[in-house]
Amino acid sequence: MTGHEGSHVSLDGFTIDWGTSDVAKQPDPNVLKFKIVDRDGKLAGNSTRLAGAKVLVQLSRMPLWRDLNIIRRWAEEPDETTWASLHLESVPDVYAAPDPTALSIFEGNVSTGCSITQNDNGTYTLDLTATATLVRMTRTTRQGPVSSDPKQAGQHWVGSLQQRVDEVQRRLGELGSPQLSEQAAGWLKSLGVGLASYDLSSFPDLSTVLYAMASWSPELPVYYERHGHGGTTLDILHAGAAAGITLHSDGSLTVSDGWREDKVIVGEKVRIDAATLRLPDPVSQIAIKGKKATWEKTDGKIGFGDAEADVTGGLPGNLTETIKSATFETDAILADESEGNWVGNAYRPSEAERGQWAAWLQAATMRLRPEKLTASTEKIDIDGHEQTFQPSATLWAFVRNRYTTLLSEDGTPATSGAWLGIGGTLTFKWRHGRPVFTNELELQPLPMLPSTLATWAALQPITLKWADLSFTWGEFGQITNFKE
Repeated sequence: MTGHEGSHVSLDGFTIDWGTSDVAKQPDPNVLKFKIVDRDGKLAGNSTRLAGAKVLVQLSRMPLWRDLNIIRRWAEEPDETTWASLHLESVPDVYAAPDPTALSIFEGNVSTGCSITQNDNGTYTLDLTATATLVRMTRTTRQGPVSSDPKQAGQHWVGSLQQRVDEVQRRLGELGSPQLSEQAAGWLKSLGVGLASYDLSSFPDLSTVLYAMASWSPELPVYYERHGHGGTTLDILHAGAAAGITLHSDGSLTVSDGWREDKVIVGEKVRIDAATLRLPDPVSQIAIKGKKATWEKTDGKIGFGDAEADVTGGLPGNLTETIKSATFETDAILADESEGNWVGNAYRPSEAERGQWAAWLQAATMRLRPEKLTASTEKIDIDGHEQTFQPSATLWAFVRNRYTTLLSEDGTPATSGAWLGIGGTLTFKWRHGRPVFTNELELQPLPMLPSTLATWAALQPITLKWADLSFTWGEFGQITNFKE
């Protein structure tokens, strides 16, 4: 669909609801709500054919000279043509295959009925809803792999964690859903923790099988669609990973959690609620609800019961006075009571892992959160920050924002440090004849790595003047390292 003169239909605008509001809960599949303007009623009159229709939204690349397909001599170009409007000389072929170089934003199917409105000028507006193809993973409840071992009779989804990852990956491919990225699949396979099988009377959906593999990890894996040029993968963002902010020798800042890196955006480039910061309800306890392996002597087979691990520890005294807990359910074996019949590694949290959980709890509970952070292409160049305008998780850090002068007892600004955008609404609409993307985000603070910048000498060989830097003295404290 295009908005070019003579086309039957055009895209009026859309929103994509994505992500989650709580990292203890995995995101639902992305939902696209969009409007189509039908100029002559041909689509409105046959709108039932839209049921289940495939929907692909791509952000096309900038047109090149070779793309200008309106055939005329340069001297014949209308006098009112400007450099800003020259791209309109490239008219996309709506019947062409999807551009493998374009950045995908959404891929799914129309999932509900639609409403049709007749406008005063004789056109029609169709309001439609589509759900991302990842929803197929939540609706698939087929039997998992079984074993001929009599000790595992009556069970499915048997095998090692590595085998389970491979089977989930294969089934995602069969469904036409995004598959795990190479990095995500590799991380899951590296965990080495034994998993409980499912009784043949229980048929979990594929998303439950996937999410329950590693939900015990203090890395706090959260699964998101990652859209790229020519394809989409299912990727993992680590909400419990300690992040760092790097000062580069040109004065720019980047934020990284060890898995990905994004540019730091100055405060005047984003919009937040003008008057509100939020301190969430304090959480003082982490409960991991997993499984224990048992031995059923009468039946001569392995069984699995419920088990729980409390990984709380190392919190400030004021947090231990509260009783709210965060619960994570997993298929990981937390205790082995099988008398040697079950083979595998039970998960027992180490002191380092308890410390990582405590660091996440402290960051999630003690950091003030800006409300309704909104990024817009009116202020941020989408070519330099294309992931900022994706319906997927992104890393954030801020300098020169309205709350810079609001300091904690250690002198750092209230909104300093690294943040993870975990959910929100991506919106596209026309504003004064120009296309505009906005992304309104729900933010989750990340634990921070300790700074390596103890002295001025640690900044060598930086040659920038202090006046050339974009942050305040208080904000300097959130920078963890320097990179030439």
